[in-house]
Amino acid sequence: MANRPIYAGTYQKRSRIKLIFFLIVLAHVVVGAWLFFKRDKPEADATGDAPVPESLAPAPATMAPAPVASLPETRAIIADARSAIDAGQLTDAQAKLKRIVASHGTPEAIDLLGEVNLQLLKAPLMMPGKEYYVIQSGDYLQKIAKKYNITVVLLKTMNGLESDTIRLGDRLLVFNGDFSIHISKSSNTLDLLFGGKLFKRYPVGTGKFGKTPAVEFSIVDKIVEPPWTRPSDNRQIEYGDPENVLGSRWMAIKSADHPELTGFGIHGTWERDSIGKQSSAGCIRMLNENVEELFDLVPRKTSVTIVE
Repeated sequence: MANRPIYAGTYQKRSRIKLIFFLIVLAHVVVGAWLFFKRDKPEADATGDAPVPESLAPAPATMAPAPVASLPETRAIIADARSAIDAGQLTDAQAKLKRIVASHGTPEAIDLLGEVNLQLLKAPLMMPGKEYYVIQSGDYLQKIAKKYNITVVLLKTMNGLESDTIRLGDRLLVFNGDFSIHISKSSNTLDLLFGGKLFKRYPVGTGKFGKTPAVEFSIVDKIVEPPWTRPSDNRQIEYGDPENVLGSRWMAIKSADHPELTGFGIHGTWERDSIGKQSSAGCIRMLNENVEELFDLVPRKTSVTIVE
């Protein structure tokens, strides 16, 4: 019998070792794969359904805006306010209109609030900002008006005075004037503010092509029936002349931060169709009846903020 090659037995042993090794490796691969896929598989939630991936989940519902008064509700409140005005219940009407203007200010409500505020201010009735003042020795109307930052005209109107004569010891109804003016070029409106809140809104005309500067001003001068100096030839045109474009009142405004801005003001106009649009050379123009009303309410040094 031929002898086997000495490597025959060794070869068969190594083959069995390789097979065992291969099976061990294969087992590890299978177990590892099973663990891997088990880890990535979504787990069912409490209902037994797999959770929906975030990319497919429906977006959360958008929060609804805060409710405001509907148009019928607004009309009903305005109607109630008008009824209160007719009954002489001005403070009640004012409270109703303030709520509407604060939440859903329609032009009708804003205009009516301005009318009520003026009636309350001029009437011998109390309202926020009003108080009584006892006339002291050395007092005169201009001094008292300056003390409370109001105009003499308003002081006389509130007290039904036809002259400047006052008597020592008498009581006057006064108003802690905290008026300011806010003008919007985009909406062509002038808001008279009291304590930072809307008191009355007026339509205005502003500068063509945005010529009205959007800066902080203050009223530095007030003129009744003002003359106008025509820029083209520096000719002074008196009040009443059809060429005078300043209307019945003029309030000059200046900016402390921009002293180079000169010649600007708030004035009246005879051109009623120029209101509500960009129509002036840069000044703020108002209907004559409106500028006369504003003129009597705001004193010199009243701040005037103009925004785009």
